[in-house]
Amino acid sequence: MKAGSIQILDLDFEFKLWKNKLYFYQAEIEILNGRIQVLLREHPENEIRNDFKEILKKQQDLIKAVLTKIEILEQEMALFAEDYPVNEKHMHVRAHEGIREEMEHVAKNEVHINSFVYPELCFPQGN
Repeated sequence: MKAGSIQILDLDFEFKLWKNKLYFYQAEIEILNGRIQVLLREHPENEIRNDFKEILKKQQDLIKAVLTKIEILEQEMALFAEDYPVNEKHMHVRAHEGIREEMEHVAKNEVHINSFVYPELCFPQGN
C-alpha cells in the first residue's frame, strides 16, 4: 500500500484551509449568538430567534465534530508518516475524502445562515 503519489503535505494543506474556515465559522457563531441575546433582551416577544439558536447550535456541533475528525486524522498521519506517499485507496485518503464531504455540508449550512439568519439579525422586522 506504500506506493502512491499522495503526500502528507498534500492532505495537510487542505486540513489547514478547512481548520481556518471552521475557526472563522465558530467565531462568527459566537457573534451571532451575542446578537441574538441582545435582540431577545430588547424584544423578548420575537420567537423566531429560538429557531436561529437551534440552527447555530447544530452548525456549531457539526463544526466541532469535523474539527475533531481532522485532529484525529492528523495525529494518525503523523504516526504513519513513514508509509507515505500513499494512493487514493489508503485509509487516510478515504477518511480525508469523508471530511471533505462534511466540509461541503458545513459550507451549505453557512450559505443558509448567511441568507436566512443574517438579514433577520441585522435588521429585524416588526420590532
